[in-house]
Amino acid sequence: MKPSQKAGLHWTYHSIVDVGIATLTAFAEKDSPEDVTFRNLEKFAEYAERAYFTPALSGYLTVLFTSNFMNPSWSLKQKKEYLGKILRVFKAKPSDSLPKCVFCGRPSIELPTSVLAYRDLVPMITGRGIINFFPLGKSGLPLCGLCTVAIQSITIGAPMVSGRALVVSSDDPLLTLALIKQWLPETRARIQLAETTGQKPPNIGRPLTRVIDALLSLERGRANWRDDAGITVFHLSNSGQGPDIDIYELPSNITKFVIRAQAVKYRNAWNDIVQSAWERIQENTKGIETKKRGKKVKARVRDTNSKLERRNYLFEDLFKLPAKIGRFVRTYFLHQPPQYGQKSDPRIEYKGWQDAKHIKWDLTELFLKEVIKMEKSRIEAIRRLGDRIAEEIISTNDKGFWWDIYNCQKSYEMRNILIRQSQKDIKAGKEPLIRFEPFLEIFEEGEELARVDWKLAWDLMLIRVIEQLYEKKWFEQHKEVLESEETSSTKKEV
Repeated sequence: MKPSQKAGLHWTYHSIVDVGIATLTAFAEKDSPEDVTFRNLEKFAEYAERAYFTPALSGYLTVLFTSNFMNPSWSLKQKKEYLGKILRVFKAKPSDSLPKCVFCGRPSIELPTSVLAYRDLVPMITGRGIINFFPLGKSGLPLCGLCTVAIQSITIGAPMVSGRALVVSSDDPLLTLALIKQWLPETRARIQLAETTGQKPPNIGRPLTRVIDALLSLERGRANWRDDAGITVFHLSNSGQGPDIDIYELPSNITKFVIRAQAVKYRNAWNDIVQSAWERIQENTKGIETKKRGKKVKARVRDTNSKLERRNYLFEDLFKLPAKIGRFVRTYFLHQPPQYGQKSDPRIEYKGWQDAKHIKWDLTELFLKEVIKMEKSRIEAIRRLGDRIAEEIISTNDKGFWWDIYNCQKSYEMRNILIRQSQKDIKAGKEPLIRFEPFLEIFEEGEELARVDWKLAWDLMLIRVIEQLYEKKWFEQHKEVLESEETSSTKKEV
């Protein structure tokens, strides 16, 4: 086994193992696991031997593994000997008496602690003596040395977020590798800080926010993963006191939307809604008694949330799609406030049409194409109707018509508004506001049978109307009147 020899790593398409393989590949500064050498694995082992004993990782080990080598009853020498063996099992001789590795098909090895692997070495499987879900009717898994080291390496590759491991996997392993490469420098910096100061680094929170934040930070110029790659997030704890796992999916169409939203055409609008969705930093004041000139006084100390613990509501709501599409569109594209919200939620300050500068049709259209997969003809019909309604409002200066479309909540109200305005147009010698065929395409499955998503289509039309009215400065010219009318209307509803 020469140090310069290729180790033989390759993708297994098993989430836990591939995150480890991505970690080893990223640590070696390679673009493919096949390029990782035995020298690279040895360097990782040397690094991990130090990193595992820092305050940054020592507690994290018990979240991922139930191995008790960090138990205070073990001497430091015993701990280091055990860890050295585990991190270098890639050198172990394969055993002819064992089945092949369950993850990669390579010959298995006898592990330092036992012949087969259990929960102490592989997160989220059962312990010794329990045969449920194991192959061959035996408890434990046969593993090769490379997969064993890969699984150990997720301690460094998968950041600890909100007390659990954040394991992110993609159906395209190159995207998994890109995400690990994005996180690894920060993780190594935290380990170095902990090694220098002897203190645990600041906590990281909000796992879903961290995933989208990393996705947006990837260097698109160096991207080589598939456009249709989806992401699965495993937020897990293998702790012996309370194992648990939450699984979140980010389908490929949503991943593609997030990446494409950063293109020049959409970037300003996208960054706008991203910034307006960051959780507010809370400043908590605590009264602490101190002495000043012989008297006891209370000093005010400000306690602010760490940036690494802040939530972005937009990022987290992406994981609720497509189930919450209507709410998503109203909140982020129409800028309407949620019905309920905490003080730290910036969305409670959204003002609907009064935030017209944030409401953009182009970004909405991208969302319709990539996430909803709406037919092009229907998107175009919605856009044309929005343009026509905006023209009507501007040309007639009809504020009543504006409030009718803005406050519409029922399908029969929507139908009556369009019919009434079309009749007005015909009497004025103009074309009706909307004809029968476009109306059916946008709002109805058949005559007087509203589409299930008619309200979504109405909201989309409203986005286009608001954008056009803002660009033509109609809101600016009537702002005081509109604001007073809206306040009056709100009071009546209350």
